[in-house]
Amino acid sequence: MILFVAVNLKRLSVLGKKYRWRKPALCPGCRQSHLWGHGYVDGYFQGFARALALRRYVCPGCGCVIKLRPKGYFARFQTAIGTIRAALEQRVGTGRWPAGCAARGRHWLSALKRQVLVHLGLAWLQRPVAAFDRLRRMGVVPVSRSFLRGGRTGRA
Repeated sequence: MILFVAVNLKRLSVLGKKYRWRKPALCPGCRQSHLWGHGYVDGYFQGFARALALRRYVCPGCGCVIKLRPKGYFARFQTAIGTIRAALEQRVGTGRWPAGCAARGRHWLSALKRQVLVHLGLAWLQRPVAAFDRLRRMGVVPVSRSFLRGGRTGRA
Protein backbone atom coordinates (compact mmCIF):
# COMPACT_ATOMS: atom_id res chain seq x y z
CA MET A 1 0.00 0.00 0.00
CA ILE A 2 1.22 3.48 -0.79
CA LEU A 3 0.73 6.40 1.57
CA PHE A 4 1.33 9.87 0.17
CA VAL A 5 3.08 12.09 2.71
CA ALA A 6 4.77 15.48 2.82
CA VAL A 7 8.44 14.97 1.92
CA ASN A 8 11.19 17.47 1.16
CA LEU A 9 12.85 15.73 -1.80
CA LYS A 10 15.91 18.00 -1.80
CA ARG A 11 16.52 17.26 1.87
CA LEU A 12 15.87 13.54 1.28
CA SER A 13 18.43 13.53 -1.55
CA VAL A 14 21.06 14.98 0.81
CA LEU A 15 20.28 12.95 3.93
CA GLY A 16 19.35 9.66 2.28
CA LYS A 17 18.42 7.05 4.88
CA LYS A 18 19.08 9.55 7.68
CA TYR A 19 16.02 11.54 6.58
CA ARG A 20 13.46 11.67 9.41
CA TRP A 21 10.28 10.08 8.08
CA ARG A 22 7.07 10.41 10.08
CA LYS A 23 5.79 6.93 10.85
CA PRO A 24 2.07 6.50 10.13
CA ALA A 25 0.00 6.43 13.32
CA LEU A 26 -2.18 3.53 12.16
CA CYS A 27 -2.06 0.72 9.66
CA PRO A 28 -4.39 1.71 6.81
CA GLY A 29 -5.43 -1.94 6.45
CA CYS A 30 -6.38 -3.04 9.98
CA ARG A 31 -6.00 0.20 11.98
CA GLN A 32 -3.39 -1.33 14.32
CA SER A 33 -1.28 1.37 15.97
CA HIS A 34 2.11 -0.33 16.05
CA LEU A 35 4.07 -0.51 12.78
CA TRP A 36 7.54 -1.90 12.30
CA GLY A 37 10.24 -0.44 10.08
CA HIS A 38 10.60 -2.49 6.90
CA GLY A 39 13.62 -0.91 5.24
CA TYR A 40 13.78 1.28 2.17
CA VAL A 41 12.99 1.05 -1.50
CA ASP A 42 14.50 3.17 -4.28
CA GLY A 43 12.31 5.81 -5.86
CA TYR A 44 13.27 7.83 -8.92
CA PHE A 45 12.10 11.41 -9.40
CA GLN A 46 12.62 13.96 -12.13
CA GLY A 47 15.43 16.35 -11.28
CA PHE A 48 17.44 13.88 -9.20
CA ALA A 49 20.35 12.00 -10.73
CA ARG A 50 20.11 9.02 -8.42
CA ALA A 51 17.42 7.04 -6.64
CA LEU A 52 16.05 8.34 -3.36
CA ALA A 53 15.47 6.01 -0.40
CA LEU A 54 11.73 5.82 0.32
CA ARG A 55 10.76 4.45 3.75
CA ARG A 56 8.66 1.31 4.21
CA TYR A 57 6.80 -0.06 7.20
CA VAL A 58 5.05 -3.36 7.85
CA CYS A 59 2.06 -4.05 10.07
CA PRO A 60 2.68 -7.07 12.32
CA GLY A 61 -1.09 -7.57 12.62
CA CYS A 62 -2.18 -7.93 9.02
CA GLY A 63 1.18 -8.05 7.19
CA CYS A 64 0.41 -4.96 5.10
CA VAL A 65 3.56 -3.34 3.67
CA ILE A 66 3.27 0.44 3.56
CA LYS A 67 5.51 2.53 1.30
CA LEU A 68 5.72 6.25 1.96
CA ARG A 69 5.75 8.35 -1.20
CA PRO A 70 5.86 12.12 -1.68
CA LYS A 71 2.56 13.96 -2.08
CA GLY A 72 2.19 15.58 -5.45
CA TYR A 73 3.24 12.51 -7.43
CA PHE A 74 1.15 9.75 -8.92
CA ALA A 75 2.13 6.22 -7.95
CA ARG A 76 4.69 4.87 -10.44
CA PHE A 77 5.42 8.32 -11.90
CA GLN A 78 8.72 10.20 -11.62
CA THR A 79 7.31 13.59 -12.58
CA ALA A 80 5.23 15.77 -10.26
CA ILE A 81 1.50 16.01 -10.99
CA GLY A 82 1.74 19.79 -11.39
CA THR A 83 4.55 19.45 -13.93
CA ILE A 84 2.55 16.92 -15.98
CA ARG A 85 -0.52 19.14 -15.94
CA ALA A 86 1.49 22.24 -16.88
CA ALA A 87 3.13 20.38 -19.79
CA LEU A 88 -0.26 19.24 -21.09
CA GLU A 89 -1.64 22.75 -20.67
CA GLN A 90 1.26 24.23 -22.65
CA ARG A 91 0.86 21.64 -25.40
CA VAL A 92 -2.86 22.35 -25.70
CA GLY A 93 -2.36 26.12 -25.58
CA THR A 94 0.65 26.53 -27.87
CA GLY A 95 0.93 23.27 -29.77
CA ARG A 96 4.44 22.77 -28.36
CA TRP A 97 5.78 20.74 -25.47
CA PRO A 98 8.02 22.35 -22.83
CA ALA A 99 11.74 21.82 -23.47
CA GLY A 100 12.90 18.29 -22.66
CA CYS A 101 9.40 16.97 -22.17
CA ALA A 102 8.21 15.95 -25.64
CA ALA A 103 8.80 12.19 -25.43
CA ARG A 104 7.15 11.71 -22.05
CA GLY A 105 4.54 14.30 -22.91
CA ARG A 106 3.37 12.30 -25.91
CA HIS A 107 2.90 9.26 -23.65
CA TRP A 108 0.97 11.35 -21.12
CA LEU A 109 -1.29 12.83 -23.78
CA SER A 110 -1.95 9.46 -25.39
CA ALA A 111 -2.81 7.88 -22.02
CA LEU A 112 -4.96 10.88 -21.10
CA LYS A 113 -6.99 10.52 -24.30
CA ARG A 114 -7.59 6.84 -23.55
CA GLN A 115 -8.65 7.59 -19.97
CA VAL A 116 -10.99 10.32 -21.20
CA LEU A 117 -12.67 7.96 -23.65
CA VAL A 118 -13.08 5.24 -21.03
CA HIS A 119 -14.26 7.39 -18.12
CA LEU A 120 -15.71 10.62 -19.52
CA GLY A 121 -16.68 10.17 -23.15
CA LEU A 122 -15.86 11.67 -26.52
CA ALA A 123 -16.98 15.25 -25.78
CA TRP A 124 -14.25 15.68 -23.15
CA LEU A 125 -11.48 15.16 -25.74
CA GLN A 126 -11.93 18.81 -26.75
CA ARG A 127 -10.92 19.92 -23.23
CA PRO A 128 -7.99 17.72 -22.18
CA VAL A 129 -6.79 19.85 -19.25
CA ALA A 130 -10.30 20.05 -17.78
CA ALA A 131 -10.59 16.29 -18.35
CA PHE A 132 -7.27 15.81 -16.49
CA ASP A 133 -8.69 17.69 -13.49
CA ARG A 134 -12.02 15.85 -13.66
CA LEU A 135 -10.33 12.44 -13.77
CA ARG A 136 -8.20 13.34 -10.74
CA ARG A 137 -11.32 14.30 -8.79
CA MET A 138 -12.78 10.90 -9.74
CA GLY A 139 -9.72 9.11 -8.29
CA VAL A 140 -8.33 8.12 -11.69
CA VAL A 141 -4.70 8.73 -12.62
CA PRO A 142 -5.33 10.69 -15.84
CA VAL A 143 -2.06 9.76 -17.53
CA SER A 144 -1.94 6.10 -16.50
CA ARG A 145 -2.15 3.32 -19.06
CA SER A 146 -4.13 1.27 -16.54
CA PHE A 147 -7.91 1.61 -16.44
CA LEU A 148 -8.28 0.78 -12.75
CA ARG A 149 -9.25 3.57 -10.35
CA GLY A 150 -6.10 5.21 -9.03
CA GLY A 151 -3.91 3.56 -11.66
CA ARG A 152 -2.58 0.15 -10.63
CA THR A 153 -1.81 0.70 -6.97
CA GLY A 154 -4.88 2.06 -5.27
CA ARG A 155 -5.59 5.72 -4.72
CA ALA A 156 -3.80 8.51 -6.52
